[in-house]
Amino acid sequence: MDLITQYDIPFLHPLAVHFPLVLLLLAAASAGLYLLLGRAVWRQAGLVLFLLGTLGAWAAAETGHDLKNAVEGDPMVELVVERHESGAEWTLWMSALATFLFALVSAAQLRLPRRVPTADAADAAAPAPTPRRTREPLWGRLLVLLPALAAAALVAWTAHLGGLMVWGVPR
Repeated sequence: MDLITQYDIPFLHPLAVHFPLVLLLLAAASAGLYLLLGRAVWRQAGLVLFLLGTLGAWAAAETGHDLKNAVEGDPMVELVVERHESGAEWTLWMSALATFLFALVSAAQLRLPRRVPTADAADAAAPAPTPRRTREPLWGRLLVLLPALAAAALVAWTAHLGGLMVWGVPR
């Protein structure tokens, strides 16, 4: 245990970057499932995951500034850092857009009238049928898909560039 306490991680960025990577990829997967299945649970999962992933992307971007200043002059960092920062900014904006669109579709779903079967007097004594699960409208499922996939691609690209700065070696 003594060995572990001798080391320190002076920057939060290497810890913070993993959260948006995982959360935004899971959010994009939930957007795909929402498109295919049309169930509210996947819309709700996408909204929560994108909200958390966007907050995580913001935290990762903010913690990256200190690290950038500390490693200036490293040849590998100098080659890639501007692209990495640009990718992080695009990821943040795209994930924020996806979060907004998921929230917009969720708000629209709350306002849409539900289809409730009506019963006449003869059917009043009969047991009520169990409600059939229906797919949510296609327009909402399609609206969130493109920014969700773009956010996933951007976070993967940004992570790749970050990995190059840490682990990359010239060919």
